[in-house]
Amino acid sequence: MICPLSPSHFVALGAFQLFAVLLFFNVNLAPLPLIVFVVICCISPLFPRFSFFLPIVSRGERRTNGVALTFDDGPDPEVTPQLLELLARQGVTATFFVTGERAERYPEIVRAILSGGHAVGNHSYSHSPFLMLKGPAVLGREVASAQAVFRQFGIVPLAFRPPVGITNSRLWRVLLENGMFCVNFSLRGCDMGNRRVGNLAQRLLAKVRPRDIVLLHDVAPRQGDVAQLLNEFSTLIDGLKQRGVEILPLARLIGKEVMQSGPSESGPNAAELFYNGLAESYDEEQFTSAVSLSRSTELRLFAARCPELFAGAGRVLEIGAGTGIFTMEIARNCSEVVAADISGNMLALLEKKARAAGLDNIIVLKGNVESMELQGPFSVVCAFSALEYLADLPAFFRRLAREVEPGGAVYFITARSSLFRFFTQIGNAVRQGLWLKAHSRREIEAMLTAAGFEQIAVCSHLLKSLISGGMLLEVVARKGAAPAAGTAPAASAAPAQG
Repeated sequence: MICPLSPSHFVALGAFQLFAVLLFFNVNLAPLPLIVFVVICCISPLFPRFSFFLPIVSRGERRTNGVALTFDDGPDPEVTPQLLELLARQGVTATFFVTGERAERYPEIVRAILSGGHAVGNHSYSHSPFLMLKGPAVLGREVASAQAVFRQFGIVPLAFRPPVGITNSRLWRVLLENGMFCVNFSLRGCDMGNRRVGNLAQRLLAKVRPRDIVLLHDVAPRQGDVAQLLNEFSTLIDGLKQRGVEILPLARLIGKEVMQSGPSESGPNAAELFYNGLAESYDEEQFTSAVSLSRSTELRLFAARCPELFAGAGRVLEIGAGTGIFTMEIARNCSEVVAADISGNMLALLEKKARAAGLDNIIVLKGNVESMELQGPFSVVCAFSALEYLADLPAFFRRLAREVEPGGAVYFITARSSLFRFFTQIGNAVRQGLWLKAHSRREIEAMLTAAGFEQIAVCSHLLKSLISGGMLLEVVARKGAAPAAGTAPAASAAPAQG
């Protein structure tokens, strides 16, 4: 469930709390926190790197040491083709934040951008400088209309740059609904949309630092000529190379895909986008950050259950397999693992691990398990902190029951609803913009029973105390054995005749 919590929500909550407290001490001062909050809301959009309303990517990852060149507002028939020739001569890859309106007007230039190996980002449809002052319906239409235009070129941009770099409180939800994220910039030459072209390269070279995302424009200058603008671009590139600053593709600098290629009806969903971007650092995060406590508990519980459930098993379905933290050991104990995950980047890392381990019995399955064909039957179906993302868990269990062979098992570890878990749910909403669902023991038992599972065992783990029943639920359930040949199920017996 999309739930885009941001720092603005917590500042608002704090402001109202201070307002209520001050009412008891000084009525005249009570409105001050609310006034401060309104002022922050008004000025924060003017700072392109300030993630007040939503997460904003404005610099490269710490492990990178280059810069990325980005061009806004095009394509332009006078500038863009010559710029593409310059970039090709220099061996530089850039990202073009294109408006939908101009892409429709100059499709051949968009194709030239793509054929040159460059990426295309979404810069809204019409590039209205007042877009962020309009309602959510208009904002959503501007983003979605541009996406529809770009799909005609066989691409789905994932990165959105708002006109003039201005954001608002409604933008994050719109981007999450379209499977996108916001990219602004950390360095600009104050060219005012190429109204001030003179000494542009000099201004940028005086301030450039590693990890900068550089903002430029590929539109005809308002003063001066195109030759002067291209000369400034060439001088900038030469200057960066002379200083030993590598010019990187934006995707490599920020560690996230900027654009997907190939036919697609829509972009990725919010979870897919998040995990595609996290894939490279996922394993490290799982065991060196605050999440490690939960993940270590899951591994311990899995190791204890492995001989009982997986040793000698036939086909196993793992939901949310990710990079294969559990998959490798499952594959060593059963005949075949179908590893399903929504993130293609995570599955690519899993396949790499499998090859390195010499395991050839792992089949990856990319997609949303709630809608894709699961390719059963399976001896065991398992999941580790993955079911929280599903929109309709009861319906999924009913569907899953058809994929489990008679006598087969489902085994999963999932979030238990509790006060402690509530705070982690808030943290996740701030980070991913998603509200991950947690359930009680009774809810899980009721869902599985309704789906036709039997011998349901549910145990709680992690941070159990007098005030908390734990943060994780470990669940094992069995599907009933098939009725013996010639024996009719009780439910199908003929009614007594009166």
